[in-house]
Amino acid sequence: MGSFRPRGLAECLQILWRRKSLIALIIVIVLAAAAVVIIRMPRLYESRALIVVSGSIYDKTANGAQVAAVTEQITSRANLEALIQRYNLFAPITKMDATVAQFQKEIKFETKYRSDSQGFPESFTVSYRHTDPLIAKQVVTDLVAVFDKANTTLEKQAAEEAKRIKGEIADLEAKLGHASSQRIASAVRSSAASRAAGAAERQRSERNAISSSLEDLKDRQFALVTQIAEQKRLIAQQQEVVRTSPPPADDSRANSSYGALLKRKADLESQIQEYSSKFTDKYPKLLQAREQLAEVNQRIAQAGTGGDQSRVAATSPAAQELRNLERELSRMETDLEVVRREIDRKQQTASGISSGGFAPSYIPAPAASVVDPGPGSSADYGSEGLRERYTSLLRREDALREFQPSTAGPATPFFQMVDKPNLPESPAAPIRSKLMLIALVIALMGGVIAAAAAEARRISMIYDERDVNYFLGVPVVALIPEMLTNPERVKAGRQRFKRRLRYLALGAASVPLLAFLLDATRIFQILGSK
Repeated sequence: MGSFRPRGLAECLQILWRRKSLIALIIVIVLAAAAVVIIRMPRLYESRALIVVSGSIYDKTANGAQVAAVTEQITSRANLEALIQRYNLFAPITKMDATVAQFQKEIKFETKYRSDSQGFPESFTVSYRHTDPLIAKQVVTDLVAVFDKANTTLEKQAAEEAKRIKGEIADLEAKLGHASSQRIASAVRSSAASRAAGAAERQRSERNAISSSLEDLKDRQFALVTQIAEQKRLIAQQQEVVRTSPPPADDSRANSSYGALLKRKADLESQIQEYSSKFTDKYPKLLQAREQLAEVNQRIAQAGTGGDQSRVAATSPAAQELRNLERELSRMETDLEVVRREIDRKQQTASGISSGGFAPSYIPAPAASVVDPGPGSSADYGSEGLRERYTSLLRREDALREFQPSTAGPATPFFQMVDKPNLPESPAAPIRSKLMLIALVIALMGGVIAAAAAEARRISMIYDERDVNYFLGVPVVALIPEMLTNPERVKAGRQRFKRRLRYLALGAASVPLLAFLLDATRIFQILGSK
């Protein structure tokens, strides 16, 4: 027709529903073939071992090479070929190279690296799957035996290296003892001279500090003496003012104060009479008024005897100023006495430093034959190199001690077996339910593809009223149903029955063929081993 009528989702679902028989047949065929393959797959038992690398690394370069050698030896051809022949794996063997390559793929060797040692291995996991759980355990045991051999080799190497290091340490100690005797005299003399120079410098700084402090104290003493003389002059003048001043005119003030007290007394008496007529004797304001009245009566009595007049005279402004001046004079005299005592202490300290002195003491050389090579000489450089070498050897000896047996306990192996090879009790693969789900997905995809292929021939044909409307551009007025006679109906039924029988026979014949293809491609074997 030149083009195809587009189909929507609803129409595609109708097509799948119309071809449901074909889809169901494909699903049944694929599931039956997959079930035959999956049921025939043998059960695999997995044995696993975990080896941890010791945290005490005394030589990262050498140990890294040892780890690389061990990992290469585990998967080496010689080791795997010996295991294949010992346990009769992959029998019958046609090509040893292909068999060893297949064996290497089946051995799972996982390495976990440390995050703080620049990629140094932390642990190894070795696992192997086989139909016989005992053979799986024995294969893993033989594989991890390489780590035990490596531990023995490393222990022997550590013992030999420790012996060599002890001898070298003894030689260095003798050389360092001879070199140190030559530096003792120079070190002692340098130390004494430095102490003498330091003491002299401290004396100079102390004397300078005391001199500066004395100057400040003397300036302060002079200022205080001057201030005290001026304060005494002011006090004498104020005493003269107080002595010659006329008596204070207190009469008017006393009279006004006395009159105010009398007025306050009259007010309070009127309040008490008012409260007494309205409230009881426990009324708070009444009690307060009576207390105030008693206080006013007391003050009136004192004013009558002349007490207020004498207190007013005593608190005159001139007398108060005189007392302030006398207090300020007392404070100045106290500060002056403190400054004088501080000056005396500073002078005593300065005289002690000046008379004490510091006589540097020098220790003579231990013997006349000892020659001081002086700093920066070739002997000094040589001794520094010996000392660095001695320190590095001590560190290496301490690191090697952890890999050697001692009275405290056995040595720490470089490769520690954390989880020994186990004898598996339940199969690790295949997971048949998972594989059947995968087969169901494949069957659904195959059924959909088959339905699409069956409907492909109708895409370019006018099949129903929608095709007429799309390709011819005219609407369908009416539909004439197909009318069949009874003989035609019987004949059509027989034809459908025969066609279904053919499909069933074809499906039954396809099951073993498809099972053979699935087994040859090893799809489910590969998926089941993961």
